[in-house]
Amino acid sequence: MIHRGEVGAKGTEEIAKRLERHPVLKARMARLLDVVENASGDVRRAADAERRAIDELRMMGQEVLQGWGQMLAEQEARGLEASGNVVRQVKKTSLVQHVRSD
Repeated sequence: MIHRGEVGAKGTEEIAKRLERHPVLKARMARLLDVVENASGDVRRAADAERRAIDELRMMGQEVLQGWGQMLAEQEARGLEASGNVVRQVKKTSLVQHVRSD
């Protein structure tokens, strides 16, 4: 039986694989764990630990939203390309050619 906060072995492997696809998020998670474990050894007050945790979570939130937005934009681009409604690599003509009427 899995209790609150526990992840089974299969779930742990899946999370590890997913984090490998998101190196920025993986690094942020490591920094958050550093806060929990007081890896730097310099946090002695709960208020300091709280501030660091909040800072890390705020930055993680920004990174999550940025990753989500990039993924959504890529999906939209693939959808447009698949529909054939996108023109790429068209040689641009000089504006002067359009303005001059020799």
